[in-house]
Amino acid sequence: MRFIKHLFFIILVLIQLKTIGQNHQIWETKNEVFQMGWDSSGLSELHILRDTFPLNYIAPSKSLGNVDIQFLLAGKWFNWHLDADKDKQFVIDKNTIVFNHQFNGLSVELAFIVSENALRYEIRIKNHNKNNVLLGSLGIPIVYNGLEGEDPTTIFERRVLKHSFVSGNGSFLFFERPTGVGPYLLMTPCENTSLEYYKVDSLGPDSSVYKVYTLSKCLADSNVSTWRQPLTDQVLQSDQEIVYSFKFQKATNYADIKVILHKDSLPVIDILPGMTIPSNLEANISIVSLLPMEEILSEYPSATNIQFIKTLKNGKSLYKVKFHHLGENKLTLLYGKGRKTYLEFFVTEPLGTLYKKRADFLTNTEQVKDSLKWYNGLFANWNMQKQELATPDNPLNLINGVSYAIASDDPALCKAPFLALKNVSYPNTKEIAALEYYIAHFVWNGLQKTDTAGLHPYGIYGTPNWYTNKYIEQRRKYTNKNLDKDHVWRSYDYPHIMALYFYLAQIAEKYPSLVHYADSTEYLKRAKETAKAYFKYPYDILPWYDTYKWGCYNELEIVPLMEKLRQVGWQKDADTLQREWEKKVKYFIYDDRYPYRSEYSIDATAFESSHAFAKYALSYQMQPDSLLWYDKNLKKWYSHPHISDSASHRYMEEQIQANIALRGWLENAYYLKGSDYRGGNDAYMLSYMAQMGGWAVLDYALHYSQSPNTYLPLGYASYLSSFALINSGSKETNYGFWYPGKINDGASGWAFEPQRQNRTWLNMVQRRGPWVYDGEIDLGFTGALRSARTILTMEPDWGMYVYGGTLSENKNSYCIYPKDGLNQRFNSMLPALPLEITLDRDGFLSQFNAIEISKTTKKITLRLENRTNDAHQLTITIQNLPHHTYQIYQDGNRIVTKTVNETKMILVIPFKKKTTTLTIQIK
Repeated sequence: MRFIKHLFFIILVLIQLKTIGQNHQIWETKNEVFQMGWDSSGLSELHILRDTFPLNYIAPSKSLGNVDIQFLLAGKWFNWHLDADKDKQFVIDKNTIVFNHQFNGLSVELAFIVSENALRYEIRIKNHNKNNVLLGSLGIPIVYNGLEGEDPTTIFERRVLKHSFVSGNGSFLFFERPTGVGPYLLMTPCENTSLEYYKVDSLGPDSSVYKVYTLSKCLADSNVSTWRQPLTDQVLQSDQEIVYSFKFQKATNYADIKVILHKDSLPVIDILPGMTIPSNLEANISIVSLLPMEEILSEYPSATNIQFIKTLKNGKSLYKVKFHHLGENKLTLLYGKGRKTYLEFFVTEPLGTLYKKRADFLTNTEQVKDSLKWYNGLFANWNMQKQELATPDNPLNLINGVSYAIASDDPALCKAPFLALKNVSYPNTKEIAALEYYIAHFVWNGLQKTDTAGLHPYGIYGTPNWYTNKYIEQRRKYTNKNLDKDHVWRSYDYPHIMALYFYLAQIAEKYPSLVHYADSTEYLKRAKETAKAYFKYPYDILPWYDTYKWGCYNELEIVPLMEKLRQVGWQKDADTLQREWEKKVKYFIYDDRYPYRSEYSIDATAFESSHAFAKYALSYQMQPDSLLWYDKNLKKWYSHPHISDSASHRYMEEQIQANIALRGWLENAYYLKGSDYRGGNDAYMLSYMAQMGGWAVLDYALHYSQSPNTYLPLGYASYLSSFALINSGSKETNYGFWYPGKINDGASGWAFEPQRQNRTWLNMVQRRGPWVYDGEIDLGFTGALRSARTILTMEPDWGMYVYGGTLSENKNSYCIYPKDGLNQRFNSMLPALPLEITLDRDGFLSQFNAIEISKTTKKITLRLENRTNDAHQLTITIQNLPHHTYQIYQDGNRIVTKTVNETKMILVIPFKKKTTTLTIQIK
């Protein structure tokens, strides 16, 4: 009788499918973790019970329950899209719902199996033909509830971004809110299921779907493919069935994701210091797996040294890898009787070489020097593929809505600040001359109004370029909007030029003989006036530019600018900037419930600023206020009657959590690890915010985190990440991995395209690899210069470890060899000696044990290089030294005795020779 009732229920459900409309709910259930619902197309509702905010992880009006199959039968290829199947049936039986599809002798069952704490998704394919069938591809659309729309509550609470690591049997996906607020939804392959390929298919002008593939060989095109993983197919014999399966589970946080991956027999892999690896450093890899590790295969065996170190009590196996092949390097992990996971590294030249080559390339290749052109002095965009500059007269393919990138906005204005900041540390006569040429011919009285302009002095013309905006007849050719307004309203432009002047002021102060256009006082004046204009003009002219509500690149330099103004006695200007800056800091901490905001509805461009706001609030005592500023858009005043450290600490944690949420951490591929994500990680990787926001993560680990070793790996991986975009190499490697040829040595990509081929938002088809233009990436390299440092710490798995350098040890001392590219900052995170050393110029010697710390921590030796080979004074700032009396020796001679009663020691020493040795020891 029970069997008859059960059979009747199945028949009733099969009949019911014919009578219900498309996308009507057909079944609901829940377990200990999920509330789930299915419509006639598949899984349409997936909620985590007791979630922080209500959220359906499935996209609106979509269902998980479609598979795309390409198969070969009797010599003919067929494309089968299951969502187009009008005759599908479904069966509900206890804790399982199965959707049945049939086509040309193949059957597919899509089964959803509900267990106590998980949801299993099975794809069962069976061949009912007498002949074999070749499955050429099997694509699975992942219809997640992505970051779309304009409403902030919807974006930050009810939408998720995707993290995905497509890498054989070790693949996984997880989904989290852009705030990082948990819990997360984790998707892992089961048993022998693996993922090998992915792509994003367009569904229309504003819609697309992300697909992962278990099979994809028939999609490969050997002429254009640079895909790094093997692509496979599968023969199905007559009456043979194959099953691919996945599991959905809840994860509380990133640590919990690792626990679940381990429990499900996926390898958990940690890598130091990142996956973009300079050739003079090595990769430290730890692997823990329930399945036994069998072997690690290298792509270039003769150019790769893999050393097994040991297995720890916690089961982690430790390896060190030294790569000698520049460019992409793949390691294949073999484990568990046939399972594979791939680790993709990129090996660069040493970081100091990259900084210098990039600066040299900007100076000698990218600057336009033609006095007959209105854009004379411009640092233009270089096309590595065509090997020529895109200029207003020769835009190449920078057209169709992105022509602004040629001579304005971030893509054009970011290059000079990087070059200037590099020259603060590595002065170069020709590069400084190029910067002053840029200011004299392109910026002053061109891009930027002069101090004597009758209307909006120091104002900066915005997109599409200054020439169009300065002359009304040119403007009319471009637009008929806002012609009554002076086009100096784009707030993003001001911090670039402010930072440029501020860096040149530092160059002029340190190396006065190398500057000729203006002195340090004039550059400082222009910096502070540009900063003041930043807060005034955009919001006055076009309040849509919410200067106080958006994070803008390079604006963090306003804080040290204020400090410098007070130092030189320009108190009134410093007070003005402080008042305006604190409006912004207070808005982010007290007036906006979400951790960041930018020009677009969802954008990671604010993370450098958001951390700078939190850092400022914790470093400076802000005061309560009343009616601080009036919001012209919302028609309201902002007041802050209560100011507290607790609010600043709360915001610090919230903004860093959001920064990490939009960043690759667990995904072990060089174009993902440390990269910023703009809603997902299937396009536009390694952009400028990888390193700009990476500075925030690293600074948080060094100065604010209660568990710094948790965040140091991500911070340093982020610092290293985007260097993979630089095209550089030796004569033997033809000067570059991506676009060989000496003419491209030092060029760079704008971002990284991880798909085999994609149409980017520049409206250009881009193959996998760096974009052909450099665009905004020098923003990232500027952030990298702020991050660069060598760090000594005690890593839980590795013991004494150095980020950005190497370590040796003798009987009495630890010897550190800095290789971070800048060699001016050193942090010791040792509990017995937590200190930070900063040089204001020159650098640590990289080829020697430049930093030596006695094991008693009573003596520190610094070996330094003179980068200008002249006589000058060097300022060394040492923070967090224990309170003692110290004797300081230079080249063996005692020069001063200092008693440290505070947290900071400042030493000013004469530097006359090519090198000098400084010793600091407790008296």
